[in-house]
Formats: sequence, C-alpha cells, structure tokens
Amino acid sequence: MKKFFLLFSLMVVSLAFVSCGSDEEDEPNYANQTMVAGDTYTIPGKIKDWASDNELIASVSNGIVTAERVGETIIRSGSKSFKVSVTGKYNTFKEPYTQWGASQSAVKSYMTGYTLFKETNEVLYYTGLNKEMGYGYSFTNSALSSSYVILQMTSVTSDEMVAYLAERYVYVTMDEDDYYFGFVTPDKKTIVILQLQSNSGQLYYFVYYTSASSANAAPAQAMMMKQHFGSAKQTLGTETKEEYLRMLNDMPDIQPEFNLINK
Repeated sequence: MKKFFLLFSLMVVSLAFVSCGSDEEDEPNYANQTMVAGDTYTIPGKIKDWASDNELIASVSNGIVTAERVGETIIRSGSKSFKVSVTGKYNTFKEPYTQWGASQSAVKSYMTGYTLFKETNEVLYYTGLNKEMGYGYSFTNSALSSSYVILQMTSVTSDEMVAYLAERYVYVTMDEDDYYFGFVTPDKKTIVILQLQSNSGQLYYFVYYTSASSANAAPAQAMMMKQHFGSAKQTLGTETKEEYLRMLNDMPDIQPEFNLINK
C-alpha cells in the first residue's frame, strides 16, 4: 500500500510539472514588430496586461498595440518583452540633425549629399535636395544648439505637412497672432516650432528645432521665437492667415498639452 501511495504521489507531481511546462509552451515567442504610424497589432497569447515604455510612440491596451508616432519603444509584461519600431507614412522632408551638443563634423556627416554653401564657427547652411529649400544649423561654443529646415508652401500641401509632423511629434501649443505651431518629440528632448514665413510674396514653412532643456516649456520657447523673428502678424498677409487656418483645421483633434515636456 505504501508503495502505491508513493507511486501515486510521484505521478501527481509529474503531472503538475508537465502542466506547468505546457502553459509555458503555449505562450508564443514575442517577435519585434515594425509598424506604420496609425496601424494596430494584436499581441498573440493569453497575456493581456502589457505596458509600453513610451506610449507617445506606441500605446497598448488589452493586448492591442497602436503605433502612435515614429520611433522605437519596448512593450513589456513581466519578464516578456519585444521592441516596436514605428515608421511614418509621409517622408515630406529629411529631419535636420538634432543631437544637441554635437560637433560640426557630426552634422556634416549627417548631411552627406547636400550642398554646404556657408560655414562659420557659428553656423552651417545647406541647400535642399527635394522639397526642402534649405537647412541651417547654429552652434554655441562649438556645440549644436539649434537647427531648421525651410520648405516652400507651393511644394507641400498643408494637410501633408500636418500629417508629417503629427506622426513624428506631439502637438503642444499654437499661436493665432504669429501663425506658429509648437510640438515636442516623443522622447521630450527636442522642441519643434512650425512657423509660416513670407518673403517677396512667397510663403514658406519654417520648421525650427532646439533642445527642450533650453526652455522649461513650449510657451517659453515660443517667446524666444517671437523675439528672434518679431511679430509675424505685422508682416504676413491674408494668404498666410488662410494657410494657418487650413493647417489649424487639419491638426489632430486633441488639446495641446502645454506642460508635456515637464511631465
């Protein structure tokens, strides 16, 4: 009888181990995913309590991942994880170099293929290749402090520009007087300002980038822009205002988050 109970006990323990092993085997391997902004992906398996390292790039709810903006993040649940890389639908222009504090040589390497037409210790200026008219880089004490790209409005529609920016950056502010929109990158390291400019009757998109650490909030950065360019309302005409209103209507249906970079 004792042998019978011993044998029975061993069988129970064995079944328990087999059962546990089977549950683990039922869980799939979680492969890295490449997604396009706006797309969704359903995570296979029984686990539902996933979380994203950066929900501004990819969010997750009830096992469904939504690609929010261009970038990379990790989706985790306990010891399990996988990487999500989000790409954009639009490639309207090449983003300028934004590794703040970098040297001029690093910028030059990044801008290979573009024509450098002005170089000093403080600035680098390049002509564009496609829809871009040009790029500019500013340096403080030999370290990159800001960059920008200029595009002519006749080459890019307002809805394309808005879509390009919205799938890369988080919309945080706007100004009806000076016709600009403020964004922050998903990693909260860079402030992006889109301002409408006019020169000799031509309208331009001016997209300006600088370190978020150089200003504690988007409104402070906007004030710096106003000091640099002056009041656009005094110099830009009816066409610019109409273009601004078109872009405002095309903006995602969200409320600007003024303090996002402080979170």
